[in-house]
Amino acid sequence: MPRSVPSDNWYTMPYEVVDDMVDRLMLYNIIYALAARDGRDKVLFGSSALASQAAVARSLAGDALPEFWFELPLLGDPWFDIHVLTARETLEPNMTFDPAVTAGHPDIFSWFASADAHDVRQLALSYDSGRGDVDHPAVQLLVNNTAVTPEFLAHAGGAEAADAYRAFERRLPKGWFPCYTGVFPGREPQVVHVECIPSQGQQDAYAQDPALLEAHLRQAGLDNLGETLIERSCLLARTPFRIEFQFEVLPGGVTGETFSASLRFDCPPGSDDWACFDPDGAAGELMRQGEAWGLADDRWKYLSETAFAKSAMQNGNKATFYCFPAFLKLKWRAGEPVDAKAYLMAGF
Repeated sequence: MPRSVPSDNWYTMPYEVVDDMVDRLMLYNIIYALAARDGRDKVLFGSSALASQAAVARSLAGDALPEFWFELPLLGDPWFDIHVLTARETLEPNMTFDPAVTAGHPDIFSWFASADAHDVRQLALSYDSGRGDVDHPAVQLLVNNTAVTPEFLAHAGGAEAADAYRAFERRLPKGWFPCYTGVFPGREPQVVHVECIPSQGQQDAYAQDPALLEAHLRQAGLDNLGETLIERSCLLARTPFRIEFQFEVLPGGVTGETFSASLRFDCPPGSDDWACFDPDGAAGELMRQGEAWGLADDRWKYLSETAFAKSAMQNGNKATFYCFPAFLKLKWRAGEPVDAKAYLMAGF
């Protein structure tokens, strides 16, 4: 069983020494405790903590602490899914990986560790911990160079997944960057998740021209747009935050009917990441709009309280525990709005 989180006095002090023997699961427990303290576990996180610990324990390839993303619904019963991201820079080529700490996918981690560090950024294991499933994570690759994406998909999902991505990529509007792809290894049919970032110029154009956005989404293969998708996506494009589009790509490269638009809460110049989410600024205005659409309740007001930065010393070096609200994502299925979720980014 995971060890318990230290007492409150441990992490309210401004600087502490992190013992070399403290393991990475313990560090995850500390980060979660800081984010979920003061009753936020009941409001935001629900009862998913134990499942998330089991997921993290299966995702500790290499020696460094991964980055964690908490995926939180903004309406209904609280729960969270956990995403565990390993950075390429923390791994060495030709490393040997244990299936027990790679969710049963040591071959994918071996490929990732041997890939050019200029091309790939992070390999993510994404768990449905909100449903208690810690055995069948999605595997996702975040890239700097999309040329490596088909090779990753061939390793993670097989030739059919790689071919589906290639067919989808050929349809994308010029200027869209497919920043990450993901699959569920072993699941049939093999659906490829693709996240695309339009250029800033395109986002500015979408903010003013719904017809252009509709044309580009249809070019990408999304046919059933419903009554709210274009209007709300244009509103999102008008915010000061960068927009991203996520698609599900079916075998043969057919675009599925599930679509998401997400925004990243970028920081003002000179500020820290954990200060990005301002409930009294543009982020709060966006969240209130989500409430008006019926996709969120007032739990979003607790998101800013999850943000922290706590300094510590490890091996003689200063390091920082951190957590901050990073993304808002809206999802549609067959043109109908489904839900809204917030994402926290955390690490050490």
